Amino acid sequence: MLRFVDRKKNIIRRSGENIAAAEVEAVLQVARHGETRSQLLPSRTKLREEEVFACVILTEAQDAAVAADTLFQHCNRELAYFKVPGWICFVDELPTTGTQKIQKHDIFLDGNDPRTVPGVFDMRRFKKRTEKAARD
Repeated sequence: MLRFVDRKKNIIRRSGENIAAAEVEAVLQVARHGETRSQLLPSRTKLREEEVFACVILTEAQDAAVAADTLFQHCNRELAYFKVPGWICFVDELPTTGTQKIQKHDIFLDGNDPRTVPGVFDMRRFKKRTEKAARD
């Protein structure tokens, strides 16, 4: 008997759209000049099934609000509007296994909704379909 305790595929499903977590993580890494690690989590919502929740490690001290806005703007330029993270959270570290694989289910251990953790930036109000995206 096998029992899966993680996602079978690393896909987030938002309003019928499939979002590859690896694609968004690659854009986040480019935004931070390859100096950091990030991990995407699906966050349940009533309206959209799941929303993209990004956990990011900042490598240099800076204002978290400015960093969140910079990351959001970069993702908004590089990705389709529905792939842009709806929430951004800065963490000190990401839990890993012995082979350095990030353990998503251990990031928020206490069972709280990650969206309610202090320091989470809700960017959903800025996610808008632009004319360029509508034409593509």
